[in-house]
Amino acid sequence: MSLLCTLKNIRLSFGPKIIFDNAQISVSVGDRIGLLGLNGKGKSTLFKILTGDIVPDHSSPPFEFNKSRGDGDENKRFSLFYVPQELPLIGLGNITVKDYFFVFYPELKTVFETSLHRFEELHGWDMVQDYESYLKYFGLLDLNALVKDLSGGEQKKILLSLGLSSKANLILWDEPTNHLDIESIKLFEDELNSTSKAFMLITHDRFLLSKLTRKIFHIQQGRIESFAGSYTDYLSFLEKSEQSKLRLLDKLKNNLEREQAWMRQGIKARGTRSKKRVETFLGLKERVSTIKSEAKKNLDLTLQKSNRQTKVLVSFQNLTFAYPEQPPLFQNISGEIHKGNKIGLLGNNGVGKTTLLKLIKHELSPVSGSMKTADNLQIQYFSQKRDEMESETTPYLLLGDGSDFVELPDGSKKHVSSYFEGFLFHRDDIHRPLKTFSGGEKSRLQLALNLTKVGDILIFDEPTNDLDLETIQILEEKLAEFQGAVILISHDRAFLSTVTNKVWLIENKQLQNFEGGYEQVAPYLEVLELEREIADEARENPLAQTPATAVINKAASKLNNKEKKRLETIYEDIESTEGKTKIIEEKIANLDFTKLADPKNQELKILTDAQATLEERLLALYEELEDLESRNI
Repeated sequence: MSLLCTLKNIRLSFGPKIIFDNAQISVSVGDRIGLLGLNGKGKSTLFKILTGDIVPDHSSPPFEFNKSRGDGDENKRFSLFYVPQELPLIGLGNITVKDYFFVFYPELKTVFETSLHRFEELHGWDMVQDYESYLKYFGLLDLNALVKDLSGGEQKKILLSLGLSSKANLILWDEPTNHLDIESIKLFEDELNSTSKAFMLITHDRFLLSKLTRKIFHIQQGRIESFAGSYTDYLSFLEKSEQSKLRLLDKLKNNLEREQAWMRQGIKARGTRSKKRVETFLGLKERVSTIKSEAKKNLDLTLQKSNRQTKVLVSFQNLTFAYPEQPPLFQNISGEIHKGNKIGLLGNNGVGKTTLLKLIKHELSPVSGSMKTADNLQIQYFSQKRDEMESETTPYLLLGDGSDFVELPDGSKKHVSSYFEGFLFHRDDIHRPLKTFSGGEKSRLQLALNLTKVGDILIFDEPTNDLDLETIQILEEKLAEFQGAVILISHDRAFLSTVTNKVWLIENKQLQNFEGGYEQVAPYLEVLELEREIADEARENPLAQTPATAVINKAASKLNNKEKKRLETIYEDIESTEGKTKIIEEKIANLDFTKLADPKNQELKILTDAQATLEERLLALYEELEDLESRNI
């Protein structure tokens, strides 16, 4: 495959902190790359080197950035588009969603104002059309809305539309799914899966990595390790590599112990060949130190629990809530939170997830209904806002409050440096101001700060945003072990699948309660999404809604233009629905029927309901196809 670019001899440091030490990468046409690494280790910095915003240090041999000219083939010529985490909003004023395209492409705006012919040569009209099409695809229908008035999720959809409409041959995506609901993430996933462009992806979404990547770049200790294969393949490789390192470490430790015993002897007892053995001893110490640093570190994440024995922590009945002069967000909803519940709170943006949490915390009062909580209930709410962390303070002051020791809820104390290191930081960084830390490092610090607090219920609002994969995986393990209750608002499907044992879904002003984790509920959620698609298609195409009647009424009529276009797309709809039906059938065939007797197990019902919905949909599509073909004269 043709190379798009190569970067060699990348060396970069900020003061004493080394980011890259003689690193190198190569990107080929059509590459699908997942960029991994702990927060603060250089992922976003690598993007800035590619865009030219950061220039590596002068070195010998010098830094090289070789870009393909394509040899006349535009698809093989190096061109780059960077999609940042957040939408740049400084100095926007009253810019509309539609006009924001030119904020990102100021050079095209100049061309547009001076030469429409040149604008067309630069594919400007195609890019504008694609941009607006993607906006509508993601549900942003009001193109005249002001960007500054949009929610974080809506602003993120503008970024996705800009990236997907770009004509560049390499797209850099920096956490593209933050602030998005699961439905929007799936739409983005489908588009990225069908692209022929090369892309590099920084994301904590393991579903996205597993489905989309074919190559992995992993930043470790200043180098960039390249792995040819999917993210899933890479995890298997890492597991085997970790086991090999541990075996080597055991062997080196045994040798080191023998050399240490020899070193403890007097000079006379060690004999005349002491110099060589001392060198061997020092070399062994260095190798053991290196292997230890490379071996996987564990995050010191201890979730403090109370000793409460109460089973029912929260109970609410017939709850209705509305903000002043607004229609109700939800009506007559009921639910309970029991000790040990790990609840995934799902629903599209704006349906009232955060509002429900505020009701549970008694920060809001319902319009009607009752909310009961256990006496002296302790709720810890972990938001993604870092308002409590001042930019000029340091981890030492933040965690220890000026003391050398961190006080933990169980009454014990831990030295602030050890506690800090337990969250995968280097001891030398404890006096660095927070403004020098990356977003992910600040999120890890926030965990370190918040998890010193005791709680009966832990509430996490998008906890995986900005966290690296290593931290997320350890947080999963600790949440699964936690004996209290947990409520998660998250778009991270892998995180939800691992942690939850219960799901609340807010939809159509109602709360649906599922006794089962996200993995068991996912097929039902897919059905709900399919039903929404069917309803949308029915509004746009009445023929699909009532095919039998339509055949009678239009038996003698020819196809109009809209119906001709429908005939071109209906085969794809049939193929897609047949594919989904096959997936559901395979899931049913692979069920463990020995567990289905449990009344709490809704998996079979969810799957059979999904199967029935898909079969009805497929029948309607075939009837519609028969009608369209009969009138295609």
